[in-house]
Amino acid sequence: MCPHTPLCPDASAPDREAAKTVVSHPEQGWSLLCNGIVVFEDTGELLPGGGTIAPHRPTDLREQPAPPPPDKPAAPAA
Repeated sequence: MCPHTPLCPDASAPDREAAKTVVSHPEQGWSLLCNGIVVFEDTGELLPGGGTIAPHRPTDLREQPAPPPPDKPAAPAA
């Protein structure tokens, strides 16, 4: 039962990561949220029922090259 006001989002809610941190172990790379989720420093999550969510940092997304200017042809693919 969440004692916070407003209540923390449920573990199944899309905004589940907004729950308050109740235990933090940065030296070990994890924190426990009020809704029972363990969040790891790589952004992976362990859900209360044992499910997992893979790391999902925006920095893990592959950067797309900028399109060429309109007056220059595209470089050939390597």
